[in-house]
Amino acid sequence: FGIYGLELAASLRSCPGRQARSGPLEVMGSCCSVETEEVEAWKGSGGEVHIVIVALDYEYCPGSELTCHVDAQTMSTIAGRAGITNVSLNTDKDGVGGFNFPTRSVLMNHLAMASRSCQPGDWFVFFFAGHGINIPDTNGDEVSGFDQAFVTPSRAGKLTKESVLIDDEFARAIDAFVPEGVRILVICDCCHSGSICDIDSYKYNHDIYQFSAAQNDEEAADIGGGALTTALNKALVDLSWKTAEYSIQTVFDKTNEYARKLAAEQHLEFQWKGRDPRNLAWPLGYGAKDIIAGKRTELSAYEVREDLAAQ
Repeated sequence: FGIYGLELAASLRSCPGRQARSGPLEVMGSCCSVETEEVEAWKGSGGEVHIVIVALDYEYCPGSELTCHVDAQTMSTIAGRAGITNVSLNTDKDGVGGFNFPTRSVLMNHLAMASRSCQPGDWFVFFFAGHGINIPDTNGDEVSGFDQAFVTPSRAGKLTKESVLIDDEFARAIDAFVPEGVRILVICDCCHSGSICDIDSYKYNHDIYQFSAAQNDEEAADIGGGALTTALNKALVDLSWKTAEYSIQTVFDKTNEYARKLAAEQHLEFQWKGRDPRNLAWPLGYGAKDIIAGKRTELSAYEVREDLAAQ
């Protein structure tokens, strides 16, 4: 659905959730999932993973509520199993007026802050669970005539055209904030997110890989957590019993298998620019021993203490 008025809430009330077409956009290399050379290992490389988790439930907007706090906990569990400690969280659990209420500007400041500690050889991971939406393109970079956007609220808790984070702005920001030599992974569990990183139109200075829950013209399911995040978690558990190191392409393919079973009406999208994902290790990997160890960190440990609204 498109947005032509100022208020998005009415449109979002008709959205049943946040909807899996197989295979990545051919930004570089082949879409085939058969690995043609040895996977470049991540564990033992000396690099670190830095994760930003954004999860919005929209309880202050009746009719638009989601269960994205479940996705935040899932991503926290994945990070804990992978031994990742550089995790920061931005949610709307405290409601309108709450500390670091995730408006567009707060989210952008969060990106800037979290990326400061990245060094060449690291991974920067951005995870978003919430509403996504199409809005009319104003600069002519979209063949469809529509931009994609993350639905972020205004400071007053309103969902308006002016309050959302448009893909053009997000692409410029993440490319500028993340230091050179750092690879980027974006996971978007939201509607209308197939090209929400603009990998098909923006000239990134980084290797970047994007998993999206739905095509640009599709909605994504909320099944008590997003279908993409749920499928990703199942895929990683499945793969972890075989090995602790697996390619990005393998993770997408396995996630896609599970997503089709969970929400057949939506089609995942994988876009990328950089080294072939068939030959690059998934940076959030873990093994069976990490599941058995029961590694888990409470979400509160990841909350940002710095006032991002004041920056």
